[in-house]
Amino acid sequence: MPANLSPLRVALLQYDIAWCDPEANFSRIRSLLPAPGSVDVLLLPEAFATGFATPQAREVAARSAQAVDFLTSLASELKCAVGASVFVPHESGKVANRFFWIEPDGTTTTADKRHLFAVAGEHRDFERGTEAVVVTWRGWRLRLAVCFDLRFPVWLRNTLDAGGTPAYDGLLVVANWPEARENAWTTLLAARAMENQCYVAGVNRVGADGFGVDHSGASRIIGPWGDVLASAEVHTSGLVTAEWDPIHLAAVRKRFPFLADQDPFVVLGMPPEATGALPSNPQ
Repeated sequence: MPANLSPLRVALLQYDIAWCDPEANFSRIRSLLPAPGSVDVLLLPEAFATGFATPQAREVAARSAQAVDFLTSLASELKCAVGASVFVPHESGKVANRFFWIEPDGTTTTADKRHLFAVAGEHRDFERGTEAVVVTWRGWRLRLAVCFDLRFPVWLRNTLDAGGTPAYDGLLVVANWPEARENAWTTLLAARAMENQCYVAGVNRVGADGFGVDHSGASRIIGPWGDVLASAEVHTSGLVTAEWDPIHLAAVRKRFPFLADQDPFVVLGMPPEATGALPSNPQ
């Protein structure tokens, strides 16, 4: 990590997503925003503008420009990077669940959700992602992930380069994670932080979706020891913030350089990028 790296102020905005009603959601978001310039990163949930409306996925994707324009406006107004996922048309004819990372000047990087939740039939409507994406923002290297990706440690593995530098310093996860599996959500966020020696921020929605599935939120920010730095009140809309300390992260990695002991394995049947994070190209 750069010696002069500044702390990173991270904010998570948890709210009840109105089903297929972008304007209502834009209004809810605006009522909860941090002050301009007060944070470096703002994360909104997966499918932030519509909810996870699988039956309407193609219809929602056709109107994705409205949601992306809103994120772009927020980044400019708040003078911070904004992240959230949006359903967008995919060249295959299906839909991509795309994480948009948008900086104040409009620079945009995207990462498509790789792991599709087959239990709910996502594989029928969505095309999975193939790129492990890392962005660099204010000196911090940040890995982008969407919901179900959290369950797959190999996909999120924090590898070292030839000089011994980890691929990323923070993991950002946007989700619509049901209350019935809240324990998995909170446990896996902490596990990814500990095993990858990084900070983790996970934002989730609250409320019942269009299928009647309840979401408790439990959005939280985790330190490299797996400790909870900040957590949102469950079943409540609100903003949660915490500061990531580069000195603390460097000290943890120096005292216990676990990442240097990881096995250089390859998972058969998966593309090479699936075993480590790769740099991204703005799109």
